[in-house]
Amino acid sequence: MYEYQRSCEAMGTRFDVILRGSHGQDDEQHLEAVAVAIGEEVQRLDALLSRFNPSSEMARINREAKTKAVRVDRELFALLERCEIARQTTNGYFDIAAATGGAGIALDAASCSVRFTNPATQIDLGAIGKGYALDCGFEIIARFGIEHALLNGGTSSVRGLGAAWPIDLRHPLQPERIVHRLDLVNLALSCSAARHPAQTQSDVLNPLTSAPILSNDACLVLAESATEAEIYSTALLTMGKVNASQYLATLCRSNLQVKWF
Repeated sequence: MYEYQRSCEAMGTRFDVILRGSHGQDDEQHLEAVAVAIGEEVQRLDALLSRFNPSSEMARINREAKTKAVRVDRELFALLERCEIARQTTNGYFDIAAATGGAGIALDAASCSVRFTNPATQIDLGAIGKGYALDCGFEIIARFGIEHALLNGGTSSVRGLGAAWPIDLRHPLQPERIVHRLDLVNLALSCSAARHPAQTQSDVLNPLTSAPILSNDACLVLAESATEAEIYSTALLTMGKVNASQYLATLCRSNLQVKWF
């Protein structure tokens, strides 16, 4: 099979696209065109969602929603609604406003607008944006009939299609050490870590207390979509192993696989 790879920078990290197809000039050109389209989609989403882009739509919301309701397009509103549902279903442990005390976001479906009920509120989609971008990339892959693909955003969010893709997972505090190997088959994974080698304190906050979490854990989640995997890897890490175990026991999600490091 022919393999085509392409990378781009977005959302403060690198996105990689790997596509495979039959070896032939037409197939190679087809894979290249699809990879380019995926890269353009990721760049479009960077302009919509990224906290690293001061001209993004999310940056505009953070500037303006503290004093008025801000109208947004339906795609972004639907993603914010999904984040609010995730906040409720994870008992507040997934919260895109965690850094500013949690919650504080009012969504109005009738006007497709968002308003902050607390003027200190700021939204950060870093815990879901990469996964959402991978899922949007997979919509392009499905549209153009690609059967074997691997997309990753910053190596911590990955989605695979078709034949098994070997994935090595490295210890967050000892990146030279491989702690687990798996074959990714038609699933997405997200790995959230409390700390990285250069950090003395976690930058992951508990939305219920606004304080950094105290563990050195890393949580891997396998799910059907990269968006879902990112939501749960973040929420479960924030809960901690004991609370996460109790939460998962009540969760009717047969497609969710969780591993701790």
